[in-house]
Amino acid sequence: MLNSVWRQRLSIALAALLFAVVASSMVLAEEKIQWEESIEKGLAEAKRTGKPIMMDFYTEW
Repeated sequence: MLNSVWRQRLSIALAALLFAVVASSMVLAEEKIQWEESIEKGLAEAKRTGKPIMMDFYTEW
C-alpha cells in the first residue's frame, strides 16, 4: 500500500498532468477554421496544402 505522502504526490502529479492536457488542447483549439466561399476555392486550397476537406450541407425544408 502507498503511504499518505506518496498518495498526495501521486494526486498532485495526476492533477498537473490533467491540467497540462486540458491547457494544451485549448491552445491547439485556438486555430480558427478558414471557411471558403466556393467549392472550387476550397478544393484548390485542399490540394495545395494536402489537407482533407469537409463539406457540410444543411437545409430547413
